[in-house]
Amino acid sequence: MRIRKNVNEIKDGTLLWYSKAVEEMKKRDISDPTSWWYQAAIHGIGLQTFKENPLGPDVYKWSEESIWTKATGLPPNTELKKELIELLITENTNQYFWQQCQHGSWFFLPWHRMYLYFFERIVRKTIVDLNGPEDWALPYWNYSDVDNPKLSPEQQDRALHIPPEFGFTNSMAGSSHPNPDFPGLWMEERLSYKLNPKDASSTSSMQSKNFVVNNGVGFGGVKFTFSHSPGTFGLLENVPHNKVHVDIGGAMGDPDTAALDPIFWLHHANIDRLWQSWIARGNSNPKSHAWLNQVFDFHDELGNHVKISTADVLNTENLDYTYTDNFAGIKQTENALKETNSQGINMFDIIGATTKPLTIGSKSVSTSLNFIPQKNSTVILGSVGKEDGQSPTAIHILLENITGTGNIAPVNVFIRLPDNIERHFVGSVGLFGLAQSSSVSARNTGVGINVQLDATEIVHQLRAHPKWKLEDIHIEVEPSRELGAANATIGRISIKAEV
Repeated sequence: MRIRKNVNEIKDGTLLWYSKAVEEMKKRDISDPTSWWYQAAIHGIGLQTFKENPLGPDVYKWSEESIWTKATGLPPNTELKKELIELLITENTNQYFWQQCQHGSWFFLPWHRMYLYFFERIVRKTIVDLNGPEDWALPYWNYSDVDNPKLSPEQQDRALHIPPEFGFTNSMAGSSHPNPDFPGLWMEERLSYKLNPKDASSTSSMQSKNFVVNNGVGFGGVKFTFSHSPGTFGLLENVPHNKVHVDIGGAMGDPDTAALDPIFWLHHANIDRLWQSWIARGNSNPKSHAWLNQVFDFHDELGNHVKISTADVLNTENLDYTYTDNFAGIKQTENALKETNSQGINMFDIIGATTKPLTIGSKSVSTSLNFIPQKNSTVILGSVGKEDGQSPTAIHILLENITGTGNIAPVNVFIRLPDNIERHFVGSVGLFGLAQSSSVSARNTGVGINVQLDATEIVHQLRAHPKWKLEDIHIEVEPSRELGAANATIGRISIKAEV
């Protein structure tokens, strides 16, 4: 049994051999399934073919051409692009290998477990061929330790930093540079080497009891078929997964380039560990045949085409690996409320919503909501937490049809009380895959990203505030970093209650 270890506790040559393997895999041609480039393209490459008119020839666009060309040293010529398109496997074979990452779907967790499993095998064989250890295992970056009460504040803070083997940052000079002893782990243009504590915390997502829920969002996502472009994120996918991606930025901030960064694989190893920890807490995976029997295509360490189903990867010991730590990254909240059961949820109608889109700016923007004229809407929000079988057990803020371009840092969402007295943090949104979800393609409708934030606890607290007045509250959104050339618009913000 191979053991995946916390990268901050490793004292052996795990990262040194990882660096050597990355360098070796980068020497291989992108057409080689065991190359660094091919493995990254499995997650995304941004290359699309389409017809400008129904009778015309196929044309292509490569949204991430500059990043891929810079990373690989590939010449940006027409013939190369044609070769890459051919490598995407034509539709009539029904065998896709590139641009397969599952986001905004209940396949998010099992697909990425498969992805890491075969990647780890490829790296291990590369290391063995370099005369390295045969028991090498992919480490995980446990930023979830930011909430670990057994650690000192210094250790909690350390968990938020990208390990120094991956490069250094000079805050005074505003620059970063590689670690000369680990050249394979370097990636240019990371925007941050330290995560925001709120973005790394897995407390809220790990407290969920249901992998999927009816009429809502569960721990593992929403019931959806193949989904390369995100729509509605699951709880763990939104936090911490998405927010870690966009916190680091650069290649990591875009699904079509993220896997080019060596830290990507340690990040996803931690997400995989959190799924295992969630199960260890007594929670259950779906029993649906549609989920269990879904098959995906990969290549093994010998370059052979293999098929694997969700059911095949539910037990990590059957895949010959486990983790050193099952700490789930949970610090209990004082007002944790009972979660609704996944069966037969009865949703109230939307209590209130905006009537026009809201453009996100570099500074905070605020909007009021129009509340549906029903005499009991105030009663609904005012009775949150009462265990009488009729009062709502949860209040959600929905951000719907978020569209835009570029990489945007996590967007914080607040409830602001009347007269702008004070604002109260509800949660934040990681818009990972914003550009992909906003564009129309064969796999995507272009309607953007939908996010659901649990506002139950904050509403439970605010209803006792002397200035609390339902019809006067505002929702405020604020990105945690300057937008730069990026842009985003929220189609609608709404509040709903459920019992």
